[in-house]
Amino acid sequence: MWGNGEKTMSSSIIAIIIAAITIVLFMWNKLPMSVVAMGSSVAMGILIPQMELSEVYAGFSAPGWAMVVGMCIVSAALFETGMAQKIGDRIGNSFLAKTERRFIVTASAVCCLMSAFMSNNGTVAIWMPLIAVVAAGSNGRIRSKMVIFPAGTAAVIGGACTLVGSTSQLAANAVLQGYDGYKDGLGMFDMTKIMLPASIVQVVFWGTIGYTLLKKVLKPESPDFNVGNMYADAPAVEEKSTNDPADGKKGAISVFTMLLCIFLFVASGFEPFKSHFTIGVIGMLGAVIVLGTKCIPVKKAYEELPWDVLITIGGIGGLGAGLDKSGGGALIANAVLNLFGGKNASVVVLTIVIAVLTSVLTNFMSNNATAAMISPIAIAMALGLGISPVPWVIVIAACSNLAIATSYGTAVNMQILPAGYKFSDFVKIGGPLLIILIAVVTVSSVTFLF
Repeated sequence: MWGNGEKTMSSSIIAIIIAAITIVLFMWNKLPMSVVAMGSSVAMGILIPQMELSEVYAGFSAPGWAMVVGMCIVSAALFETGMAQKIGDRIGNSFLAKTERRFIVTASAVCCLMSAFMSNNGTVAIWMPLIAVVAAGSNGRIRSKMVIFPAGTAAVIGGACTLVGSTSQLAANAVLQGYDGYKDGLGMFDMTKIMLPASIVQVVFWGTIGYTLLKKVLKPESPDFNVGNMYADAPAVEEKSTNDPADGKKGAISVFTMLLCIFLFVASGFEPFKSHFTIGVIGMLGAVIVLGTKCIPVKKAYEELPWDVLITIGGIGGLGAGLDKSGGGALIANAVLNLFGGKNASVVVLTIVIAVLTSVLTNFMSNNATAAMISPIAIAMALGLGISPVPWVIVIAACSNLAIATSYGTAVNMQILPAGYKFSDFVKIGGPLLIILIAVVTVSSVTFLF
């Protein structure tokens, strides 16, 4: 018994050390992201005995990975056929896109609303190429890299607004339903009470100090601004001839494919589509159509894929799995809660600690794993205090979605990496917003849930 406990303890410490080294290497930014991602997962797989070796590379078979690859190809086809310029001209001349700041506010508000009721991955997959085509038709007035980050972050936050917006709240709810007296679990809009204020604040943030922060961190006037951004405006698009009937047909097919993907992203949340489509299948279907109809040459499509980013997305999954399986995440959670008094602390103090702890851990672990790990700890503490555990489960469900301060905190963050962001960009831009949102969620929780 003692030997097993010692082994578990040593594994959890090793996992925490690997995670810390990974963060330092990402911040250092001297090694390719993909090398750091694969190295951390391999280290976890070799050194954490509780972890299955297949989890080291499981990310390459995840639906999110296939979706990112597929939608990158569909987006490239829009540019290749010249349709990006046409669509961008129309949307770019509308009231909502007169200025970059206004378009950022629009995109973040709509993405937040959409992701409350459909996949946040699907929401971002729809908006990334849309943002790119608007930027392409704006004559430099709007820059895709400035808009995609807020849109992605808004989709992450919006996913926390309802019970069905993301999967981590379902994980927290499942834990709650396992306790007598709480079989009904959370309601559809229980989380809206505390996340609606947070959603409004983040939209205001992007329209005010957030926009200033974007300019300061991303440096849009720098010659290196669009390095690694596959959604950067392409001057060659303007030179594309539209007189050839074949080109017109390919353009129509590329637009149809994008619209089909949008429809399926929405419909995949409902039967009968839910049984046949996942975000990965939809992305692959889109790629098959545009490649099969030669909207974009296969060789060119594959050559232009952001492989460093794609390898990072596929290879980073082992990091969170190692923290989860080794007990490293639970070790951190228990240590922090005990530090603030555990069951002897006030309800308000514990609510703040749970919100902060969940929000921080979810930036380094899987959202689902974070919610599933912290929920039983919080529920046990609530029952021990003689209070309902529901408010704390709502807080955990909401805060487990606030993975906006690291590039691998959630699949959406990795999904927007092809726009050319660095790990430090997430820390410098998402970090301040995370602090603000934790404060908002905590105040809302204490005000509306107790």
